[in-house]
Amino acid sequence: MWQLAAGLLAGSCAVLCLPHASPVVLAWVCLCASVAGACTRRRAWPLGPGVGFWLTALQLDAGLADRLDPALEGRAVRVRGVVTSVPQGTLDVLKFRVSPLPDGDSRSLPRLIELTWYDAPTRVEAAETLALEVKLRRPRGFANPGGRDNEARMLRDHVGASGYVRSGERLGRESSAAFKYPVLLARSQVASIIRDALGDRPSAGIVAGLAVGLQDALSRDQWLQLSRSGASHLMAISGLHIAMVAAVFAWLGGRVQRFRQGRGATGATRDASVVAAAIAALGYSLLAGWSVPTQRTMVMIACGAAALLLRRRIGVADGLGICVVGVLLLDPLAPLAPGFWLSFGAVAVILYGATGHVRPLGPIRSYLLVQVVVTLGLVPVLAGSFGSVSLVSALVNLYAIPLYTLLIVPAVLISCGVAMIAEVTGAVMLDLTGRLIESTWPLIEVPASWPLATWSIAGLDGIAWIALVLGALAALSPLPRLGRVTGGVLVAAACLWRPALVPEGAARVTILDVGQGLSVVVETRGHTLVYDTGPAFRTGSDTGQLVVVPFLRARGIRNLDRVVVSHDDDDHKGGAGSVLVLMGAGAVTLGPSLPADALDGSRAQLIRDTCRRGEAWSWNGVGFRWVHPGNVGYQRDNDSSCVLLVSAGGHTALVTGDIEAEAERDMVRAGALAAVDVVVVPHHGSRTSSTQDFVTTVRPRWAVYAVGHRNRWNFPVRGVVERWEQVGARGVRTSDSGAITFELASGRALAPPMEWRREHPRPWRDP
Repeated sequence: MWQLAAGLLAGSCAVLCLPHASPVVLAWVCLCASVAGACTRRRAWPLGPGVGFWLTALQLDAGLADRLDPALEGRAVRVRGVVTSVPQGTLDVLKFRVSPLPDGDSRSLPRLIELTWYDAPTRVEAAETLALEVKLRRPRGFANPGGRDNEARMLRDHVGASGYVRSGERLGRESSAAFKYPVLLARSQVASIIRDALGDRPSAGIVAGLAVGLQDALSRDQWLQLSRSGASHLMAISGLHIAMVAAVFAWLGGRVQRFRQGRGATGATRDASVVAAAIAALGYSLLAGWSVPTQRTMVMIACGAAALLLRRRIGVADGLGICVVGVLLLDPLAPLAPGFWLSFGAVAVILYGATGHVRPLGPIRSYLLVQVVVTLGLVPVLAGSFGSVSLVSALVNLYAIPLYTLLIVPAVLISCGVAMIAEVTGAVMLDLTGRLIESTWPLIEVPASWPLATWSIAGLDGIAWIALVLGALAALSPLPRLGRVTGGVLVAAACLWRPALVPEGAARVTILDVGQGLSVVVETRGHTLVYDTGPAFRTGSDTGQLVVVPFLRARGIRNLDRVVVSHDDDDHKGGAGSVLVLMGAGAVTLGPSLPADALDGSRAQLIRDTCRRGEAWSWNGVGFRWVHPGNVGYQRDNDSSCVLLVSAGGHTALVTGDIEAEAERDMVRAGALAAVDVVVVPHHGSRTSSTQDFVTTVRPRWAVYAVGHRNRWNFPVRGVVERWEQVGARGVRTSDSGAITFELASGRALAPPMEWRREHPRPWRDP
């Protein structure tokens, strides 16, 4: 069975690694070839690759076909649909998913839409029918090295469009909603009970996450602390939690059967325990939202239950293989979820490194061994999924796993169960449970605050990946001590690996894809400057956390020498707080329009200065010079933006912020400008900037437009694009190209930029 599972997984991953969607004909050819191979060899395992390729290709094709019609993007659309998720957030920012009903305009829409309702007049409920006016867009995300792939997530979740609500009306629930959406309504009721009992207390999101799998209920800071401490898995309803519930119900089922036997009933006690455990596990898995970890655990429990009922034995490897096959048959796109690899990876490394000992180790030594094995064995998975590992996870999990598994999770489930029957008593129990969580939270929060709580791992190349994987396998294997130590050294070397440094006297300039905003990273051999950090969002996140920091960590950058905040616009400064808290910086340069205490929420007291024309410095043979603003006042805040000129290897790049016509005229009159190779076009290509004199003066070879996909201002405007083209500039847009990187090096002509989205295509990524 494990051979079949490995082939099935390989076939599925092959489809997902292709640059473009596989033709349906190829999927059928692969299926036929696998069937022929299985018939020839009279074995089942040759079916794996072909069936995996075929299933995943068909599922991928169906998901891509269900996406929003491009003609409907940006248009006001009327939708009548049913809320098919538990709404999360407050009335300020309410998030939920809607399944359109097959009538009117909704017929041409995807089967599932992800919506945000800002300043909602009332809270909507699960399984409720709504009549909405919305603006939609196709699945789209930022495209940068090290960043999360939002388009892959939406494909995995079968979401065909996202957007926001302009206006809406609640139509109530249909009479048949209880029969159509029983699990959803149960989850919603539990979430409502928790919300009423705990309000906005810090523990409310944790209780909701543990009870019904609402991970969005946790705050951004809570997720950050969990991530840094290596305890994020505690908030996912994991296999350990489900197994615990199954064990409790197995005991109860056995007790009930013994009682029935005393009254003359027939049937084995073990069978009753097995059936009760399987039913309880299924119920909790459904209540948890049927995530990949719960699917894996449910398949495992179901296989074990079947084996016990049929009096059969299943080997360890075959049992894990059955789980992989079950999950992939249920959801061929499951490998797109990091939880798939973390879930199966944790089980696999425990079986690989913590079992098979000749002498029993005892419960304490076994528990310690499992923590070490999981911590080391999951390094490759964590490096590939998140780009970092927690250095305190082994310590934190020593006490956090028993605390949550044996105490907090049972308290949460019992409190919610009582609250559904007796509201007042349940509210008291939920309050006590919330106090327990809040009183023990410092056990996670304090280690997470340590400076070396996590270690970021740079984006690895092929050799580094081989070293990391082989090293982890060797370190956990029954090799002699020298072999295991060598494996540990390989793992450490891979974690310390860095991409090739920028040559002396050269600079790498990357304009990141932050949507409608700006962030530029300039790297020299030994220094890094971040110019602006993109926008913040009403949801509480920002591109500093989502884009800039992951990019820096993927590049192996651990310290910033300077962070520049060009002026007081949110789409340029919104992520600065996150960058300074998560990365730190040697100095901060602020535009004149920003107050000196603009970033007081950031970590440490930083050296602060203001950009002024004529000030210059050099790093590793690369020149930096402020060419704006001058010593005069400007009517508009945009015109006071810091403008930076980078000179390296005989090439120059000009980063202009949001300057407009007045600032451009000032620089031209002052003689502060000359021809450059690369210009980040002022103010995203608005009609109030890129005046003819300015364009003619700088006459670049490349003009970069930092714009959001289908932004509502239609930047860059056509007239601006034409002016840059008239002086011979080739235009590139972050909305189309993703992150755009220029190498300014001596001894060679300026090469075309690296465009991340174009050079890393995937079937689910729109060009």
